[in-house]
Amino acid sequence: MNYTFDQIMDRFLRPLSELPGGRAGDSQYFLRKDGSFIFSEGYCHPEGGMYGKMIYYPKKGGQIDVFGREYGCTTKKIVDGESIYIGHPEQIRLHGEVDPSLDPDIPRPVFVEYEMPFSLSDFVGYFDPVHSLRACIELYPWVEEGTRVAAKVLGVEWETLGLTGSLAYGRYEDGDDDLDLVITGSIEHNQRVYRTIRSFSDQPEHRVIEFGRWWPMRMYEEGFLICPFFTYDKWETAPLRDFTVDIIREDVPVTGTVVDDTHTNYMPPILPLDDVTIDGDESEPLPLIIYDGALRGEFFNGDILKMKGRLVQVNQYEESYRAVLVTLWDNIKKVGEVE
Repeated sequence: MNYTFDQIMDRFLRPLSELPGGRAGDSQYFLRKDGSFIFSEGYCHPEGGMYGKMIYYPKKGGQIDVFGREYGCTTKKIVDGESIYIGHPEQIRLHGEVDPSLDPDIPRPVFVEYEMPFSLSDFVGYFDPVHSLRACIELYPWVEEGTRVAAKVLGVEWETLGLTGSLAYGRYEDGDDDLDLVITGSIEHNQRVYRTIRSFSDQPEHRVIEFGRWWPMRMYEEGFLICPFFTYDKWETAPLRDFTVDIIREDVPVTGTVVDDTHTNYMPPILPLDDVTIDGDESEPLPLIIYDGALRGEFFNGDILKMKGRLVQVNQYEESYRAVLVTLWDNIKKVGEVE
């Protein structure tokens, strides 16, 4: 059966009154009143609003079909028949071209320089991950099969799983074999699950190679591509939620070794570093904050990292501390491991 856009939205969309805590969270999709789909990341959002990105937007003559409506995309473009990733700076510039009310230069915290602020009043509703999974299996039987396979191999209860990505709002294209799974649990639970994925993901039959690189937190199982998005089961357990940052220095070369990867699989990853150098000089241990969802689950204990970032002061409630902030995936790389 071919469903219309409105029929699908009726199945998948939830009212904002059901938004947990009345606030935006991580890995959630929202439907804007203009018909665009907005993706939120992280746990620090303005009161009555959110930081996120417009992923798909209505576009006459657009190359993307969303249940009979033409859409454009800010994160990918088709060049010579091939899907090409669009970098963060261009994505934000495109927001202003698509909607002049979205000013790419609007003042906002530096950690969300590649996100845009939105008011919750701009949205029709949101897509609850767990509800979306239930709605999806009515349309695509393979989704239930794949998610049950994932639940079994990862040792999680199927009833707790959710969906993000395009399946969050019911969109599927032939050839898209990935399941963007939202896995919600305690820090201890999620750490066990992510270590299970790590134990599989470097094996040839489970390994995922995309865009020319290995993805350590993705895996194949029985033909299904499992892409996890870990979220905290309690908002207050997120180490970075209501916080601000003050810039101490820009464009600082930093090296350091990861000594605690407990939060590597979340957005944002926050990784305590030891053996730190700043400008080549030895420094005290510092936490690294990576505000780029592309690097969830990328770095682990013992990884030696080299980066160019900002030296910042993080302010959260009554606590303040220095940290290194990186907001672009290509400003950080692994250069070795502690043996």
